[in-house]
Amino acid sequence: MRRWLLALALLVLSSTSGARADVTDHFALLMVWMPGLCKVEPDRPECKDFTLRRYDGLNLAFMALQSARPSNGSNTFCYTMINDESYDRQRKWCEMYQPRIADTLMLQLKTLMPVMQSCQDRGLWARFASCTMYSADDYYSRAIKLSKSVAATQLNSKIAAAVGTTAKQSDLLEAFKADFGDEKLNAVDFVCRKIGKDYHLLQVRIALTTRALTRNLEKESLWKPGKPIRRHCPENIVIDAPPVPIAAGATPPPKPAEPGVPEAVPVEPVETEPLEPTGPVVR
Repeated sequence: MRRWLLALALLVLSSTSGARADVTDHFALLMVWMPGLCKVEPDRPECKDFTLRRYDGLNLAFMALQSARPSNGSNTFCYTMINDESYDRQRKWCEMYQPRIADTLMLQLKTLMPVMQSCQDRGLWARFASCTMYSADDYYSRAIKLSKSVAATQLNSKIAAAVGTTAKQSDLLEAFKADFGDEKLNAVDFVCRKIGKDYHLLQVRIALTTRALTRNLEKESLWKPGKPIRRHCPENIVIDAPPVPIAAGATPPPKPAEPGVPEAVPVEPVETEPLEPTGPVVR
């Protein structure tokens, strides 16, 4: 009976789209520029009453950690529910499974992951997080740690300083290089959406080594592709401002990464060397 149930479970998993996760060569940290997303999709609930006073009005916000293959393509929908892919495509996110997350993490994610307001975190969990093979708490604690590291970068500050104007991609890359060096420039890419004749910043994608998920964002934690990448955005990129302006005479908005940045989430480093036996070895 037990063997029959195991065979049935494997059959169900194999019938699910993208059921098997390919080898994870590296990860990609996907950050969203929420004012750009609200420019493209203004009816989203997270775009209502959205001003510069909100954390994601001046900071890149977390969207996903992607498990990537050596080709740099993402693993998607690994061992998830049968309807997840179609629900995600139809944006029926609030009907999808939501993993149980510790209250302390959930509190921080409400600031760092604003797309939770539209339940998109559930679609992103099925599409990308499921392939990392992390538990929800492990996945989100690492995501919070990396997102806070991004908030402290010169790239984040450069984007925030250009709110409401057009930035040059070369200047954004220079800001990234100032923190991580010239040889790591291929670890970052920008995703834009064309509206009329202009290209608007939508996302920032940072390639990470597998060890980066237990450390802060630093030069050694960035993954470098074997060949130059093809940039998705042109030189001139519109950095949108939040849709709701601040009233004249009101208190100025906070600086990037101030206040509202959640407390740090401790993530212990994993053991990378084989452990030595502590008892007698029988040969």
